[in-house]
Amino acid sequence: MDSAQLDYALTPFRAQKFVDLYRPAIRRPLSYGAHGFLFYRSEEDSDHFVHMSFWEDRADFQRWWFSQEMQDVRVAISGLHGQPLLPKWNTVLERG
Repeated sequence: MDSAQLDYALTPFRAQKFVDLYRPAIRRPLSYGAHGFLFYRSEEDSDHFVHMSFWEDRADFQRWWFSQEMQDVRVAISGLHGQPLLPKWNTVLERG
């Protein structure tokens, strides 16, 4: 199993707007075959959010990532984060 990690480094004072706009996307990976997800905010840097999802098949992630609904979310949050958004892949060795 692999995990896809999306790191959002927000522009200061945009956190609540980001969460409000991104909330519809948080659970959607499950509809595309993900086995679970995490969405969290760093306590050390309140402008850093991470969305992880767990996949058996990376093609399922691609279907979600390039779906019209996710494209709409990415357009809605553009300008709220400063770095380009590129998924990072991790190999899950164990999961409870």
